[in-house]
Amino acid sequence: MKSIKIFFLATVAIVAGLFTACSDDDFKAGPEVDGAQVYFPENVTTQHSISDDVSSIAIPVKRIAKDEALTVAILASDESGLFTIPSSVSFAAGKETSELLITFDRTKLEDGKEYPLSFLINDEDNTTPYGNRSLDIIVAPWPWVKLGTGKFRDDYLCSMFNGGNPEIEVTIHEHKSKKGIYMIEEMYGWPFLTEFFKGSQEEIESQVKLTYTPVNITIDCSDPTKVVMPRQFTGITDGDPAYGDYEIAMFTGGEGTLVNGVITFPQEALAFVCSAGNLKANKSGLFRILLPGAEVTDYALSAAYAGMKVSADGETASAVIDFTYGTDVTNIRYVLVENELTEAETATLVAAIADGSAENINELQDFTVGGEKVSAEAVLPGPGTYTVVALPLDKAQKPVSGEASAASFYFPGIGGTSVPNDIAGSLYKVSAYPDAAAYVSKYPDYSSAVYEITGTEMKKIKTYFNKTSIIDNIEIQTGGLTLQDVVDKYGKELNADAMEELATTGKHWDIMINLTPGASYTLVVEATNNYGKKKLIVCEPFVTDIPPYTGELIIGKYGMSYAASAEDTFENVFEVIPTVGSNTEFFVKDFAVEDGTQWYATYDSAKSTLTMSGVQLGREDNGNLLGKFTEALTPDQTRGYGIFSFATEESEGSDPIVLTIDPASKQVSALTTDVEVPVADFTVNKIVGALAAYYADGTTITKQSGTTSAASAAKVQGVRTKIPFSSVRVPAHIGKSLDSRGLQMNATFVRNSDNTNHGVRTLSVKTAKCEPLPKQIGRRADFKIRENLPVLK
Repeated sequence: MKSIKIFFLATVAIVAGLFTACSDDDFKAGPEVDGAQVYFPENVTTQHSISDDVSSIAIPVKRIAKDEALTVAILASDESGLFTIPSSVSFAAGKETSELLITFDRTKLEDGKEYPLSFLINDEDNTTPYGNRSLDIIVAPWPWVKLGTGKFRDDYLCSMFNGGNPEIEVTIHEHKSKKGIYMIEEMYGWPFLTEFFKGSQEEIESQVKLTYTPVNITIDCSDPTKVVMPRQFTGITDGDPAYGDYEIAMFTGGEGTLVNGVITFPQEALAFVCSAGNLKANKSGLFRILLPGAEVTDYALSAAYAGMKVSADGETASAVIDFTYGTDVTNIRYVLVENELTEAETATLVAAIADGSAENINELQDFTVGGEKVSAEAVLPGPGTYTVVALPLDKAQKPVSGEASAASFYFPGIGGTSVPNDIAGSLYKVSAYPDAAAYVSKYPDYSSAVYEITGTEMKKIKTYFNKTSIIDNIEIQTGGLTLQDVVDKYGKELNADAMEELATTGKHWDIMINLTPGASYTLVVEATNNYGKKKLIVCEPFVTDIPPYTGELIIGKYGMSYAASAEDTFENVFEVIPTVGSNTEFFVKDFAVEDGTQWYATYDSAKSTLTMSGVQLGREDNGNLLGKFTEALTPDQTRGYGIFSFATEESEGSDPIVLTIDPASKQVSALTTDVEVPVADFTVNKIVGALAAYYADGTTITKQSGTTSAASAAKVQGVRTKIPFSSVRVPAHIGKSLDSRGLQMNATFVRNSDNTNHGVRTLSVKTAKCEPLPKQIGRRADFKIRENLPVLK
């Protein structure tokens, strides 16, 4: 709106100037014009993209006096010499319009090259100062061949806005001379935007403040195994100059693939780029382009051991394998082998099943296409570890190696036993763990912790370690992933040495370093024993110590309270934590909202203040986060909150938070800025309530005694829909300010592969399609589901 107002005022000034300047004395008429007054029209096309079948371009020429026939001279400039341009243009009597016909040999023009042409009406007696005497145009041969209509499904714009993954039809072209280079017409145009935002163009421009300039997107698929998305303008421009033009790009190493006419990119391989920085895009891995004629098929397959089935006479035991398959799978071929296979062995066996050279290949009878699930039983020779390797068949009854599935399991057999999974884990201070005595001086308790894992007969163990606030709210942090999903994706697998230590001593321990002082951490362990029993446990939270401190500012926990009304009071427990080696730099944890956030803070003894700049620990690159909606409240991230700080009535909520320090006691004693914690609903782009509000006038702060953790002291903070304070100063338009950031990981996935190639002997066993095993009713979960707090980090 600001630019519109400026333009309007400028227009008024010009009009006012015209009215005040015009008088009989000041007015001077323009020169009189004789002749035909020939000119090039104002709206003549200056950019000509020509296709293969075009061999001429007609440039319109007009005149005012049209009674008589007329011919005027034309001067032309053609640097290429490839165009035939007449030296004159003629008008028939009574006609006001003629044309300058330019001809050329299309085969001599280079695709994609621009050819500039200039024209001048060379007849001063028949031109006019009120019309265009000269004209410049560009002729550019169109380098694309239209392939037809394809489909585009997005997973880019939702990294900035809370929207879905709409799929729309698009027109797709391929480069004539550079095979594999594709162009998608206006991929992010209004058909896409209106579908994404579920609103009209007018609503998007006025409410979301986005505009669109027609732009085509190019993708380099010249190497189908390494598809490149060049950095380029999408055509979308944000009305907020802090964001500006939206560009799409690809992170280094994020190349995609083109398979059977389908273009895809790995999860988080694409980037959303704007003036404010960049975000990871394609977070769900759903970005996809279907070239014309491409067909999306679902040949997914998953094999899993369901359990043991004993015959009615008690003489025979069978392993039951459950297959879950895609809608286009026409059958399943599989083999069973003894022992667990390495990756190399599995790959070799998959290839052998695909070409038919593997022995003892089984195929299901009476297979139902589109049935989604089917079970098969196999009579195995006895107790032990087995592996099933399976491949789906496509519509042509050919194996699809890329969708192979392998699953190892322990089969007890008749009379066999299955040992329970006894995995356990704990976190300790380094100084309190006897085996780590030699490391106490090197790894202090304020930044380190020992983890210990115990268990017997373990085959595989993965760990995931992170702050408790993240793990307790894992679905919200990840946009819907479960704790099991996170362990699968980010868990760290113990290596062979660690597993050997566990097997020989009964435990494995190590030290986690570079932890945040005064922060709560949780260890998650997933273990599979030698009998195929898998278990996921969540260990008790562990809080790191506070660094040694000799300064005057009183550290520890403080209670903050603001009475909005007689019935409604906001309460908060925050903690002042020292930093290593400093008496002036601190962290303030859980301020306003007990979500585990730590804010950088500086103590000024001369001014008796403790000031939070707005920078968060762990998110330093984002700068000041005050005045922004940075935290999600729901797994789908449709609701979020942020902390806003106001030093003046004109503030936008990003002012530093200033706490007053009592000169005598050196304790935090008061709040000098107004703080609000609004909740935004991004589906309707407005504020729907608040988690808290603390105003300088009326907020009390008192030092708390004891060592109760903030987590246990915190009260459940609900969203207040009737905001009990007089004036909410948070900006009303907040559609883009939620930072849908990904989960911050402290562990990475490590896989050990065995490159030794061993021969694999498949089993000749009796197999048959069977009914799935009955579900066990009331089976207890392997881990306790922890209660989610209403706020998160």
